[in-house]
Amino acid sequence: MIGLLSKVYIIDNCGGIIGRCIKVLKPGNSQTPATIGDTIVISVIKTASGSKIQKGDVHRAIVVRSKHRKYCSWSENSVVLLGTNGSPLGTRIKGPVSSKIKNIKVKSLAKLIF
Repeated sequence: MIGLLSKVYIIDNCGGIIGRCIKVLKPGNSQTPATIGDTIVISVIKTASGSKIQKGDVHRAIVVRSKHRKYCSWSENSVVLLGTNGSPLGTRIKGPVSSKIKNIKVKSLAKLIF
């Protein structure tokens, strides 16, 4: 579960490495944490050298792995950055993603789905 100011790892090849959650876009109560498949707004903290994404940029992202999951827990909180039309910014996803994701475009980029 990802709350406000949680550190997340960006696992696509868009150029971002680490981000921080600044808003959870979930219907209902705004205090509820984000789970797998939810959309959040992140601020990029660390980037790779020579990437289009700059430090401090604000992007929407979809949660693909979460530390606190009922049956299978991952070792880190991971997200994939989304563009303005809801499609992923990167062309490849590093590592496995959860099967609870409903975004078909993100699922098609992943090599492993758990």
